[in-house]
Amino acid sequence: MSEEIEPLVIIENITKRFGEKTALEEVSWTLPRGQISGLLGPNGAGKTTLFRLLMGILKATDGRMSIAGHDCFEERVQVKRLVGFLPDEPVFYSYLSGREVLELSAGMHGLDVKAAMLRLVPLIKRLGMVEAMYQYADDYSRGMKKKLGLMLALLHEPPLLVLDEPTNGLDVESTRLFFDLMRELAAAGTTIVFSTHLMDQVERLCSHVAVIARGRLVRTGSLADLCGERSLEEVFIELTNA
Repeated sequence: MSEEIEPLVIIENITKRFGEKTALEEVSWTLPRGQISGLLGPNGAGKTTLFRLLMGILKATDGRMSIAGHDCFEERVQVKRLVGFLPDEPVFYSYLSGREVLELSAGMHGLDVKAAMLRLVPLIKRLGMVEAMYQYADDYSRGMKKKLGLMLALLHEPPLLVLDEPTNGLDVESTRLFFDLMRELAAAGTTIVFSTHLMDQVERLCSHVAVIARGRLVRTGSLADLCGERSLEEVFIELTNA
């Protein structure tokens, strides 16, 4: 398979156990390059565990997972250069301003800090975070923390964005801005995968969908093939209750 058409992310028969509890079982999935994919599942289905495996935070019990040919755990240093991760609940160092958090992260990525911050200026303005850059990040509202977390995820211009419930805490205007930004990034070639419990967001934003239930991936494919003439909500309920 040529490099041009090989999926950026390849997940093959991944199983993850915590003691006697099986969080994920024989999960296989590929993420097409430059597309926005949605990961849907009930609470506790395994979405966050799958994302932590992708980030190299956890090691799979069985199976293989790679990003651009790099093993997600064995080559997790290289993988972190390829991935921008936005957790559901971003946590920042106390007594650092938003700007200082970004500068620290830029330095840890080995970036030219001044150049990285200049590159972020349009996004900071677009997100309405100019004044907040000089405030303690730990004092931010949940929505402001999500915005700063998104800037951190984009700081090193990664080819893959992994977003865990990215619109939680965002108001209507900020959610629309997030949608516009994701579409622009995908059009420029960034591969994006995000988890959400909001079906309408997936229908509006995603080209591909995966549904996970009880630790198993029960369906993957394009949104059009998955739903046909039915709503995504109908398909989701059917798959997760089966």
